[in-house]
Amino acid sequence: MKKKYPYERQLKEKSSEFINILCKKNICADIIPDSLRDYSVKIKINDFGAVNLYYKPTQDTYSVLFQEIKDEEKSVLLQKFWNELHEITDCEIYKNKGYEIDVDGSFQNGIASYGVVIRKNGKIIEELSGILDESEVQGSYQIAGEIKAVTESINWCRENKINEVIIYYDYKGLEKWAKGLWKTKKSVSKNYFDFMKEEKIKINWVKIKSHTGKKWNEYADKLAARAIVNYKSL
Repeated sequence: MKKKYPYERQLKEKSSEFINILCKKNICADIIPDSLRDYSVKIKINDFGAVNLYYKPTQDTYSVLFQEIKDEEKSVLLQKFWNELHEITDCEIYKNKGYEIDVDGSFQNGIASYGVVIRKNGKIIEELSGILDESEVQGSYQIAGEIKAVTESINWCRENKINEVIIYYDYKGLEKWAKGLWKTKKSVSKNYFDFMKEEKIKINWVKIKSHTGKKWNEYADKLAARAIVNYKSL
């Protein structure tokens, strides 16, 4: 008997919407047979590669990951079409003034990583990325990578005597735990709270939606993903 997935209808409907908009751009695409899972499905796009479409039922939101698309220009183009489908405009959220940091984390095949892009007055001055040790993850998966991105950012600010910074993030727990607004149930979040509670650097937190084409958020995401690729190639 064919397995039924709880969100099969939602995933297929959203896939069809994305495939239809690609067809209007003369790009052929289709769902890859047997790729459906509880919260995701894979779409093959001719001459581009494959993308993963995810559904988050708790927020009734969708996202697409383009990490398997090796050509940067093609990835950007697909992101544009996805944004067009959802009428997302890349409104300028970045100040391009002072120190600004975008953070992100990734988790693939049991490996957690982080990515950080640091800018001063709109220009990149530092990129940070790396792999987490298993002792740092402790079952927290991508969240551990998100947290590591923040702590590495703060360490960099300390070393460079930065007194104020804007941190752009897409997982709301980063700000909630740092401010003591969420309970810390796991050691990963408890250690993060302890790290942040005495911090003297003024942090201006800015929450953004993930995978909505925000330039530096996507950049940090790619740094985290690349860290895993580089680690696997060793």
